[in-house]
Amino acid sequence: MLSKSKSLVLVSEDEGGKSPIVPKPRFLEQLENFLQKELRALGVMEVTPSDLRLQAHREVFEYLIEDFKTYKPLLAAIKNEYEMMLAFQRQQIRQLEPLKQMLVTVSEQCDQKIMGLRDEERNEITELKNENRGLYARISNMVNEQKDLEEQVSRLQETMREENQKYRDECDARKLLIADINELRYQHEDYMASKQNATEQTGDLEDPVMLRIALNKARADEKSASVRLSEMIANYGDVIPRRDFEALEKNHKELEQQNETTQEDFKKLQAEHNALLDVQKQVTTQRDEFYIELETLKRSSTPRPDWAKCADCVQGGMERWKELSEGKTTNELVDVLLQEMGSGGFVDSSGAEYFDGQGTGPEVPKYLSFEGQVRNRRLGKRDTLLLIRDIWREKAVADAESTDGVRSKMSDFLYSYLSQRFALEQMVVEWGYNLHDACQRYAHDDAIGLFWKVLNDQADEEVFHQQLHLIHGILTELTKADMEQGNVGKLPRPLFQSTLEAALPGIEEEAMTTIMNAADTELDQKDAPDIDYKNLFTEDDEGRTGPFLDEVKTWLKQQKDQYMQEIKDQLEDTDPVTVDDLKRALTLMDPEIDSSTLETYVRWGFALAPDADLTEVEPMEQSKLMDRLANGNIKRVGKKL
Repeated sequence: MLSKSKSLVLVSEDEGGKSPIVPKPRFLEQLENFLQKELRALGVMEVTPSDLRLQAHREVFEYLIEDFKTYKPLLAAIKNEYEMMLAFQRQQIRQLEPLKQMLVTVSEQCDQKIMGLRDEERNEITELKNENRGLYARISNMVNEQKDLEEQVSRLQETMREENQKYRDECDARKLLIADINELRYQHEDYMASKQNATEQTGDLEDPVMLRIALNKARADEKSASVRLSEMIANYGDVIPRRDFEALEKNHKELEQQNETTQEDFKKLQAEHNALLDVQKQVTTQRDEFYIELETLKRSSTPRPDWAKCADCVQGGMERWKELSEGKTTNELVDVLLQEMGSGGFVDSSGAEYFDGQGTGPEVPKYLSFEGQVRNRRLGKRDTLLLIRDIWREKAVADAESTDGVRSKMSDFLYSYLSQRFALEQMVVEWGYNLHDACQRYAHDDAIGLFWKVLNDQADEEVFHQQLHLIHGILTELTKADMEQGNVGKLPRPLFQSTLEAALPGIEEEAMTTIMNAADTELDQKDAPDIDYKNLFTEDDEGRTGPFLDEVKTWLKQQKDQYMQEIKDQLEDTDPVTVDDLKRALTLMDPEIDSSTLETYVRWGFALAPDADLTEVEPMEQSKLMDRLANGNIKRVGKKL
């Protein structure tokens, strides 16, 4: 126990286990009275979870900490840990609120589906009950028929029993008759023996003669009955019941109908087969003729020009050139080129000697801020790609060295990049205008087009870094697998494919086959057992990759397009779209998305600043919103539903 001097005292059982009563400390009484007073004032005397009760106890605990100077650090640390845990739990609750709302929405949808299923089950149960009643009626009819058949059987058994009794009676009568006949024969013999010395008396023989005649008659009737019985057995021994005969007759008719239908189908198929044989003969003849014509043309033809080179010189790039040249012959392509030259459809690679400055207003980008004329250097596509590649490289270094961890704006960085590279302000402006013009002329190229959109804030810069991150992740996984195999620089084909599937989660079998074929094409090793994977990640001086990485980028774009289409389907006819509509669509399509990523997607879609209030955003047209999302770093966070 604790004594008055605040020291521990042992109390033995010999003393009865009782200790002198120690009065409660004054400070403890004051704290308890203060706590009761605060709880009573706040109206939370009942012991239930409450923030008010927690605040009152927190104040009492602080007074206790302040009074106990020796234990103050420990008690303060304990209080701090509890406060940190409470703050963490509140943060977790706030983060789980959107999930709770999503669960409520999903729960409502599930309830609606359950009600629909219940209605379907109710209708199905009603149909089953009606069918059950019909089956019960059918069973009742069959039971009645069975009872009728049983009654008929009992009657037939009774009739057979009577006939059997008659047969037995007749058999017994015949036996008695035979016994009587034998008795009469014996009596006749005795009588004839006793009268053999008597005189001839014809009148006395009358009775034995009549008996002999009756016996002969009875034997004749018995013989006739036996003959009739034998005829009946012979004529009706193989007779079957009528119901069996009718069932067999019905089955026979059905088989005859099926046989007729089968014969007709066979005749039709035979006619179609003969027609197909004729068509096949004609196609074979045409194939042989075309093959002979092809061989003749091969011997007399000259090498065809690479018409794809014209795509860089036509307005619209490769897509428009494909539309113009699709299905055209060489002569027709020459006519198309002449027509484009006449209508001014070619890209002006020379242009004017000077560009007109756009001024120095606030709406003009800093790298174009200039008044006057700027010399046109006529940048080609190759030089443009080399310059853009160097800009991306330098910007990645600058962003990595940034202290705040935020990527700088591309238009601002371009000015600083040109300023570092060229000492003269005139050269900075000159290269800025020439790069601006080259990006406009070659915007149909994927690399230049992406840089142009990022420069004009039409696309998110993270799209470019996401592609690099994906490619780097694939190379890292392949390198790890190679190190496990002994770092030989090559991977077996099955291991290479399994590593790719792990690095590209959710990839379909068809897409994987396309990527593997692209790797074989790039390495020129069709179905090779080992793959030199490092050669698949090389770039030329313009930053262009091979078919393998092109197919990987194509798959990434297809995944993004599919995700965008699912969001559009979820929005349905909602136009214009609000922030809540977009959040609901993203949450339903990707339940595993976190709140920060969801907010990032929404801010990019509505073109909002990081500190803008989401509750004051005006609705946006669905088409514009989908264009913004398509140019952003939007991807699925969780697994596909």
